[in-house]
Amino acid sequence: MMPFLLAEFANMEPILPLYVCCVGSHEQKRLSRPGGYPAHQIFLSRSGRGSFRVEGRGELTLTPGTLLVLPANVPHEYAPDGSDGIWDLGFVAFDGSAAGPLLAQMSGLVLSVRKAADFERLWSQLESLWHLVHLNGENAYWELSKRMYAMILSVLEDQYPGQKERGSIRRSGQPNAALQTAVRLIHDHYHERLLLSNIARSVGYSVQHFQRLFAASYGISPQQYLLQLRMRRSVQLFREHPGIPVAKVAELLGMETSYFIRMFKRTYGKTPKQYLKAEDG
Repeated sequence: MMPFLLAEFANMEPILPLYVCCVGSHEQKRLSRPGGYPAHQIFLSRSGRGSFRVEGRGELTLTPGTLLVLPANVPHEYAPDGSDGIWDLGFVAFDGSAAGPLLAQMSGLVLSVRKAADFERLWSQLESLWHLVHLNGENAYWELSKRMYAMILSVLEDQYPGQKERGSIRRSGQPNAALQTAVRLIHDHYHERLLLSNIARSVGYSVQHFQRLFAASYGISPQQYLLQLRMRRSVQLFREHPGIPVAKVAELLGMETSYFIRMFKRTYGKTPKQYLKAEDG
């Protein structure tokens, strides 16, 4: 999960032709926006099932691997379907002087649910945007603009599948299949005592080369990626299991208790107990 992040650009909006407003992913709950949202949005449905109700367009159902482009200021509401109510939905909102023309280029996808031809690549780009906002804040505005544009181009490729590039040249700055496999390994085994050397070896790279490629594609090191994943999961565990001991959470994350507390405080500015007390208050 990538908790909602608001991108703060201070006075950069008049300068940047394209900028990110917010980005994230979570287990989506019912949300109603009778006045719409003030920026254009791209939604990616990773798991579960949910529906958008858009004024004048009826119900649009998103299943795993689908995407939806929603223009600014269009009244809508959305909610998970099914008895379990679980719907993992990713989103990014964007605006700027170039946003309107780019949205026009995506006209075939606007307010229309489409199966993504390369969903994992789009999701990796979404993660890359989130990490840039999370780690760098205002210092990332130029790079965020570039990566937002790259993601929109990737969405366009799904609209025109017959026009995709052919050949073996990989797109610059996009995670390759080996890196995507490495990310899946991290997500599948974050609760174990993962060694960077083992991850690198499993996808066929030396540790040094793996670190360089990972940082170039995701904007952070694999160690930082793993740590952030564990920290986000720790907050989920505390919320899902009130009263769970800190040592138990550390154990479930594959971390020593003292190291976990130190990293939690570095990430959130509070120890786990201080963090939970502030939430309860």
